Amino acid sequence: MAESKLGQQRCTNLVISIQGDSGTRFLNQMDVRMLLTENGGDPLIGARLSDVALHDLENRVRRNKLIKKCQVFRDLKGNIVVEVEQEKPLARWINTSENGEMRNTSGYYINHEGVFFPLSESYSARTLLVSGAYFYNPQKLRSEKGAQVLELLRFLNTDPFWKAQVTQLNVDKDGEIDLTTLLGDQRIELGMAEGFESKFKKLRIFYDKVLSKDWSRYKRVSVKFQDQIVCE
Repeated sequence: MAESKLGQQRCTNLVISIQGDSGTRFLNQMDVRMLLTENGGDPLIGARLSDVALHDLENRVRRNKLIKKCQVFRDLKGNIVVEVEQEKPLARWINTSENGEMRNTSGYYINHEGVFFPLSESYSARTLLVSGAYFYNPQKLRSEKGAQVLELLRFLNTDPFWKAQVTQLNVDKDGEIDLTTLLGDQRIELGMAEGFESKFKKLRIFYDKVLSKDWSRYKRVSVKFQDQIVCE
């Protein structure tokens, strides 16, 4: 009886919930409403709930690449409830020239699984900037070799010291990595991503013992070779 009554009920409201990091708003409720209704061409309020295909609504919303997950259901009050989870950016790729200058505003975000998703027209997330020819191929980060680069990005996103210190990461087509830092403006040559944990341990000691006394002393620091640090 309850199911029969609910089937005859008409939609009274769209209840939209957007989940994600606090302060991150790639999309707002109006954006999601426009996705649900095909930009207003398929109004839902007033429609008979039994005629509303909830799965189709979920697919409409998921077509937007800024959305990671979407669940649509109806409640006993006659509302269509929409729960949306935004994508979470791990890094942002920027298109740069060989000397590091930004070529244009094109680019994309990279999530924690190594999936690329587009920039938002209404919001720019504060996250690690990455550049270089390595990121031209969307599949590289999801390969076995690219897993170490992705793990490095996760490390730089979670370690408090390096998250504050590293402003940009560049990876060339062969996988060689350079880091640009905030204090001292050093260029750090990391080499390949494999074994990056031990390289950062050496770097941290070098920062504490040497660079902390004079941040502008060196412009290039290389830890790409085993058991040594080369400075200029």
